[in-house]
Amino acid sequence: MQDGTKLENGTATAHRVFRRGTSVALLILGILGSGCGKGEECQKARLEASRAWQTLTTQAGQGELKGPPGFDELSESQKAEHTKQWRNLKTQAELVSSSFTYERITWKTADPAREKTNEFFNGYSAKSDFPVFAAALKSANQRFDEAGKVCRD
Repeated sequence: MQDGTKLENGTATAHRVFRRGTSVALLILGILGSGCGKGEECQKARLEASRAWQTLTTQAGQGELKGPPGFDELSESQKAEHTKQWRNLKTQAELVSSSFTYERITWKTADPAREKTNEFFNGYSAKSDFPVFAAALKSANQRFDEAGKVCRD
């Protein structure tokens, strides 16, 4: 009987350990599962921000090549300044967009690049000639803010 009692106690202990292990595993899965919603929200917000900033990058490239109305009448130095400003806009927008490309957002790159993009466009003398770009920038900023609310640690 002693051997049978030990076996029964060993079996009972094994069952308790198994149940406890299963409970811990379910608890861990529950915790991870609850984070999944945020992960999905973050991924959606990140992809929307990336697309918005890619659109902005494309429009900045077009702005660099096209110029404002009357561009042909500008002096060479004015044309060069226009090209430089739009190239800077494009570069900064690319940096923001690429910051949202991967699951781990690189905020250290995105934050200053976003700030510079807004600064460059707000300081551009002919910005009123680019209402489509202004609207795209506003939208990209909104997507950036939404991703920040959902994804920042």
